[in-house]
Amino acid sequence: MRDAMEKRFIRVAKGSLVGGARLGMFTATFFGIQNLLIDTRGVHDVFNIAGAGSATAAAFGLILPGSMMWRARNVLVGSALGAGICFPLGWVQLKLAEKANLEIANSKPSSDLTEGKGNQSRVGAAIERLEGSLKK
Repeated sequence: MRDAMEKRFIRVAKGSLVGGARLGMFTATFFGIQNLLIDTRGVHDVFNIAGAGSATAAAFGLILPGSMMWRARNVLVGSALGAGICFPLGWVQLKLAEKANLEIANSKPSSDLTEGKGNQSRVGAAIERLEGSLKK
């Protein structure tokens, strides 16, 4: 009984490690290609995200087992699905980032937090208040 449980644990642990390594490789490939496209094109837009998704899915379709015809099919399907899925997700991501940047730009620190000490952040002001209360 114990031997069977140990074998099951080892099988599950090995599967988890292999799955995590594959996910890490996929993620690193996607963001590496995305950053390469951003640097090459000089602009961060939805086409970089769609291109990275397409190239990553095509590359991982190429390394799947099977004949060369099967791999070529996997590359074509992966490329189309990668671009098709990443384009709307990239558009949503960029719109949310744009909205967040507008909110950050619109939120000005109040004058009571800066207290004439230049451009101090809210965290810095909280630390100053805490240090002041500890010195008493």
